[in-house]
Amino acid sequence: MSWIGAIGRSLLIVAFFFVGTVWIPDFVLKLDSIASAPSLVRDLGVLVIWGGGFAGGLYLLRIAQRRGLV
Repeated sequence: MSWIGAIGRSLLIVAFFFVGTVWIPDFVLKLDSIASAPSLVRDLGVLVIWGGGFAGGLYLLRIAQRRGLV
């Protein structure tokens, strides 16, 4: 794998984790239905979304590792 390819793949991984664990939970937290909910519901909802992005990213990284992509 070339340096350019490695840098590109690493940027894709960072971008995926940024979107999945930062941007999407923040976007959901600002929705009116979530923002007006009690704090426990808000926190649990965002935790589930954050956990899904994080666990999904780890799962996809494991699959990519098995296939020799990373």
